[in-house]
Amino acid sequence: MGQKARVPGIMRNLELEEDCAGLRQSPYTIRSQPDPSYNCIAFAVGDLANFWDDLGLPEGMRPNGYYWPPGVLGPGTLLGWVKVFEIHGYTETEDGSLESEYEKVAIYGSDIGAEHVARQKASGIWVSKMGKGVDIEHTLEGLEGEFPGKVIKIMKRKCQNGRRVLE
Repeated sequence: MGQKARVPGIMRNLELEEDCAGLRQSPYTIRSQPDPSYNCIAFAVGDLANFWDDLGLPEGMRPNGYYWPPGVLGPGTLLGWVKVFEIHGYTETEDGSLESEYEKVAIYGSDIGAEHVARQKASGIWVSKMGKGVDIEHTLEGLEGEFPGKVIKIMKRKCQNGRRVLE
């Protein structure tokens, strides 16, 4: 995915930093190869088999591999994203710090709506699927910028059987 340049001790991805300018000044670590089969919402809920987007098409008309929960507002809306996570047991919180018994997601967006979601790992670091590209670890604020916007909502749920999604 794009040209890479060496910064002391860190492999940078210039294409990723062009898309998410906040990463130019913040540490991040690439944790996967690009994989177009899932996106940030799917990654946050632990579904690596589907790309969560309705494509503006009704259920049954979407190509294989695309999913959006029935009856939930479209993927461009903050209310739709909040509902997706409520369906998965999350509730809203103001606290983005690590709470060992909870897993958290942070929804990024702007005045045009929700744009991205990151998931907090047990270590406290945040992890994201970048569109159809790579998975990265990053700080919560380090991803903020024109895209994907600022953190506009944090949600949490109790860890399931003491475990977090994809850990």
